[in-house]
Formats: sequence, structure tokens, C-alpha cells
Amino acid sequence: MNNRKPFSLKWVPGFYKTIPNRLKMQNVLLRARIRNITDGLTMPEITNVPIGSGKRMEAAILFFDLKDFTSITSKLKNEQVLHMLNTIIPQMMHVVKRWRGEIEKNTGDGIMAIIGTETRDSFLIARDAIETAMAMRYIMLNAIQANFIEKGIPFLNFRIGIDMGEVLISRIGIDGTNHLVVIGDAANRASKLQGFAPSNGIVLGENMYSNLHSLLQGYCNEEKHEDWKWSYTQSEKPYRFFSFNLDFAEPSEWVKIIARLRYL
Repeated sequence: MNNRKPFSLKWVPGFYKTIPNRLKMQNVLLRARIRNITDGLTMPEITNVPIGSGKRMEAAILFFDLKDFTSITSKLKNEQVLHMLNTIIPQMMHVVKRWRGEIEKNTGDGIMAIIGTETRDSFLIARDAIETAMAMRYIMLNAIQANFIEKGIPFLNFRIGIDMGEVLISRIGIDGTNHLVVIGDAANRASKLQGFAPSNGIVLGENMYSNLHSLLQGYCNEEKHEDWKWSYTQSEKPYRFFSFNLDFAEPSEWVKIIARLRYL
């Protein structure tokens, strides 16, 4: 079945070629915005949306953050830090949108994303989520790192944690001050797993692992951590987690690689 292929066809040269132009455009806009920074006491307005409603759904939750952000950026000028964040975070958001995900929140030095809002197929949710993480890693290590080196800005390592399961998505707050929240064990696990990821690593929970194509499961290594206490409620069997060790190739080469797979 077409949907059972291990990879989608979203990681292609056409998508990746847009990144240098977006980075150039962002650099121009950032220089203008930094020059126009003003003092202020009021928060920007938040779009008024219905509050208190919720939606229960199967989804993957992905956490991305910059490792040792505070200790590294404490030695930099505020304008440099702003440049770093305004380069990295929008690019990661763009990747999430490419794989049909939604941004739950921007944590300042990272993002929390919901993936799977357009399908109930757990296989497709897991595939989109792992490809999102793979694209994030490739873009960080290739496009953004080169951009920072060129400008003499220190590169920041990152961590990604992912898991999936049933979650409740709701908007909490009052008129004018509200935000989207994701409630559920999958979100809690993904957040915890992000902290276990090594520099530039991807870590995922067992439910995410179980829904991956068998080809991708072959790139997963089971990991252990003394602070990992999750277990299945009924059986009390430990809930496992894994590191994921497959990287996207350069997009034009990647297209050739997946074309050679017998699955396509």
C-alpha cells in the first residue's frame, strides 16, 4: 500500500533550496528589526479564539530545544542572541509546517510541535514526526551551522524528543490572554525524553518506535537512564525509549536513495 512506504517524498531538493533564500531574507529583516527595537511595557495582542474547548486525538509531540543555551548566550550581546533565535526557531517552525504539524508553543530557545492533526493513521503520524526530526537535524547541521560560521556566531547544539499517543488539545485562559495546551502522557514523555537526548540527537518513546516502519526501527537503539521511571499502567512493564540514528542525505541524493528502495 502506498501509505506504508517507509518515507514520504517531502525531503526533496525543491524544499531544501528554499532555505538559503529564507536565511538571506531573514538576515536582512533581522538587521532592520534589531535597529528598530524600541522600549515598551505592553505585550502584543493575541488572536482572540474560542476558549475552553478541546479536541481528543492521536498525535505525535515533538520537543526541540537548544542545548546549554543560557551558559553559551550569557557571553554574547543581546542582539547576537536575538539573531540566533530568529534564525533557528523560524526555520524549525517551517519544517514543522512542511510535515503538516502545528506549533503548540515557542519556549524561547525551542519549540513544542503537534504532528498528526490531519490523519488518524498512526503509521503516517509516526513517519511525519520522525521525518520532521530528521529534517530539523539536517538543516541545523548543514544550513544553519554554515550560516553562523560565516557570521562568526557560535553554533548551538540541540536536542529532540518525540513520542505519540492520545492527547487532549485545548485552549486555556481568558479573553485576550490564552494559549494552546496539549494534555497527555505523550507530551510529558516527549518533554522528558528531550532531556535525555545527546547533543544533536533524537530520542523517541516506545509508542513512537512501535508505529515506525520496520526499516526505520532498524536505526533505533534502546537506551537506559536512571531518571526514566515510565511504565505501562496495567502490566507495570517498563516503557522503553530509543535513540534514532538515521540522517537524511543531501536532498537530491536522498531522492535517488529512496528510489532504489524496493518499497517505492
